[in-house]
Amino acid sequence: MTKATNRVAAGLAAVTLLAALTGCGGASDADQGTASGAGDVASLTTPSAPTSGTPTGGAANGRPQLRLDTTEEEEQQFWMTYNVCLRDHGVQENKGRSAGAVGDGPGLSLDQSGEPKAAYVACANKLPLQPPELDRDKNPNYVSQWNDYVQCLRGRGMKIHSLPDGSGWTYDDGVANPSNGLDGPALAKVDKECTMEVFGAHR
Repeated sequence: MTKATNRVAAGLAAVTLLAALTGCGGASDADQGTASGAGDVASLTTPSAPTSGTPTGGAANGRPQLRLDTTEEEEQQFWMTYNVCLRDHGVQENKGRSAGAVGDGPGLSLDQSGEPKAAYVACANKLPLQPPELDRDKNPNYVSQWNDYVQCLRGRGMKIHSLPDGSGWTYDDGVANPSNGLDGPALAKVDKECTMEVFGAHR
């Protein structure tokens, strides 16, 4: 089984978390935009985006720029702002799915059909940009750093290996659970440590 690049959020199950991180480097923004977010259904209003995630001189189109050191809470607030915008512009909620379903963040589950397209156009300036270090189009060292990142995860117990082109990772032969017993918080910690150790060391 191969995991392609597609970042969503920290603190999820092992496969989801690592797939999420890889997406920082290669998934299209449109793909990311339909699969992430956070919010509270009971009082779902568009919040003010945290300023700490958007450094001075951020994206020219006004999109929030995530950084490697953006906290999980800050990132969830950015995604909540984006997903609430999508909902307010006509993207349907999945009422039948439980709050906090994988890929949606706590409290808000959106239809994944990509419709109506006008909603994604209207909310494009709220879609968070991934850190430049995790964007293979902006980081010329991305592939080598990605391989180092996977090695870092292996050193902390993950049973995975990198695909040659840095587009994702796959399970080691005969492995059914690549997290090797790491739970959500422990895996999120490992993910953050390896991200900062590898991608944060080359600024």
